[in-house]
Amino acid sequence: MDISQISRGTTLRIFEELQQRALSDEHEAILRYHETNRLIVVQCAWLYDNYDRLNLGAKLNISYGDDLNTYSFIGRAHEKLRNNGLVMIEQLTDVTASSKRQFSRDELRLSVSVYGLPEGKLSTPPYQKPDTKPELTDVSFDISSGGLCLVTNILLSSKFDPYYLVEFTLSEKDSFLIPSKLVRRSNYPRTKIGRYDYGFQFLYDYIPDEKSRLTRAILNRKISR
Repeated sequence: MDISQISRGTTLRIFEELQQRALSDEHEAILRYHETNRLIVVQCAWLYDNYDRLNLGAKLNISYGDDLNTYSFIGRAHEKLRNNGLVMIEQLTDVTASSKRQFSRDELRLSVSVYGLPEGKLSTPPYQKPDTKPELTDVSFDISSGGLCLVTNILLSSKFDPYYLVEFTLSEKDSFLIPSKLVRRSNYPRTKIGRYDYGFQFLYDYIPDEKSRLTRAILNRKISR
């Protein structure tokens, strides 16, 4: 899928990254027109004002969505136009889609700690909590067997991004440490309880039994409330 299928006027979310590590907050841009099927022109004050200082080799993580899916791709700032606020962006990767409704979410408030996870350790369970401090600790907004959402005032930026170990507890006997992938980040959260909205997808490739255990634990927590 290429960017020629994105409608004019679509609101895009953009942040700068280097080696899959966020270097900036997320900013809003409006797609004004298509130059080619791989080049778009957007209006974005942040991108226009910071064009000349963008880090060498840094890429732009660009996303947009509808009620069912979030779409994302990697691009780069190709040209700063003379018109105020307009920047041309080149598409570097295909547009990928992730479903927002693969799992029903329960609004359970849990204390969550997030640790950076080297990609090479994804395939080496059992997973152990690092000795280092967590990258982020806060209370979950919602959770399902597929992942969880954090709405927080803490900017998450890690050299291990997008892979993390997510730690939380649902009961005295139901504690979890699950490898996860950060699949959504936004500083336009759905609620006003925090500045940033992070969506984590749990990765069960090497711990398949944990998905069933978490499903049961969530159900038991709901019943006990």
